Amino acid sequence: MNRCLLLFLCSVAVASAADAGPWLRKAGKGFVQLGFSTIGYNNVYDDASTKQPLTVDVRDNVVQLMGEVGLTDNLTASLAVPVKSLSLRGATSRSNSGVGDVDLGLKYGLVNRGGFVLSGEALFSLPVGSTKNPDGLRLGDGEFNTTLRLLAGTSFYPVPAYLSADLGFNFRSNNFSHDVPFGIEAGYAFLDARLYIILLISGKESLSNKPTLGANSSRAEMNAAALGLYGNNLEFLAIIPKLLFKINQQWTITASYATAAHGRNVAGGVVFAGGVLYEF
Repeated sequence: MNRCLLLFLCSVAVASAADAGPWLRKAGKGFVQLGFSTIGYNNVYDDASTKQPLTVDVRDNVVQLMGEVGLTDNLTASLAVPVKSLSLRGATSRSNSGVGDVDLGLKYGLVNRGGFVLSGEALFSLPVGSTKNPDGLRLGDGEFNTTLRLLAGTSFYPVPAYLSADLGFNFRSNNFSHDVPFGIEAGYAFLDARLYIILLISGKESLSNKPTLGANSSRAEMNAAALGLYGNNLEFLAIIPKLLFKINQQWTITASYATAAHGRNVAGGVVFAGGVLYEF
């Protein structure tokens, strides 16, 4: 069966390998990561989750700078800045590039006892990415949104394994549908905790069954929706295997491959992602 993968997952695939889940950074400690992801596709999943072919080939490349730092032992801040390069090829070729939507986050520790950790997070997405491209090659979704999440995790020490899960609510503006993001992640360490094999299952469910576009939608919005780039009523269930290899105490390299079993208003294809991470 041909799987779909969301264009939305480009940023997820880049960032997820460095995501600490519910675990916090010590005060003054953190990391910076330079990541890259790419997806190519020629079909999309529409409002009814039905796969529709395109008459063009679309490519989305993302270079993202991401970081986390402990403000205190119980409060961690994060920042993610993506630079996107979009192109389509068919009878004619078009492209658009620039900074995408920027994410700011704050994570607060609620419980840390007996290997079990529970944290709360507020994530703010700033509509920095341009939405004005007439061909629908949008760099952002054009709306400010706030996601509130609960994150839980446990270590199975002395077994070198962990399990974490998260559940949230995403409040969206500009008449976009609110949605519920969720995820579960499991990892196992080899080679004296230098190599991690990780499996992430990540999803999002829209809380609206209304049509994505209205009668007054612009041509640019309709083009973006046709390409899976509009960003409203997004739904997906993604499967993301990842590898994380610690070169030493400071440097880590990551790689991931993302596929999806379900999608709505998203692009078809697979996401390949990787990155280099420095911890301080």
